[in-house]
Amino acid sequence: MTGPGPGAPPPRVRVTAPRRDGVATRPTPTATGADPAALYIRSLIRSQLRLAVVCALAFAGVLVAVPLVFALVPGLDAASVGVVPVSWIVLGAGLFPVLIAIAALYVRTSSRNESRYRSLADDA
Repeated sequence: MTGPGPGAPPPRVRVTAPRRDGVATRPTPTATGADPAALYIRSLIRSQLRLAVVCALAFAGVLVAVPLVFALVPGLDAASVGVVPVSWIVLGAGLFPVLIAIAALYVRTSSRNESRYRSLADDA
């Protein structure tokens, strides 16, 4: 008997894609039997997740940077312009516009991702 004994697992077989000119090719969605719409949806979800993570990290970075600046520059907390403390000016005139810009960038890029998805889904 040349094969594995009874109860032994079958031998492993490596399945690879056919090669052309020594370079592995990527299978197309229709060649693999996968639904192109499902691939487009996964792509949209990945791009939206990537965008959300980048914007959340930028938001967290800004929120961490402001108290860090006040901790590293102690005189900044005691300074004031007229009767308004500099910390309030930084929060009102510096922090909120940056956060609004991050939100606007998120909305614009998210809309662009969705319009690209719609154009791909309409072509398929």
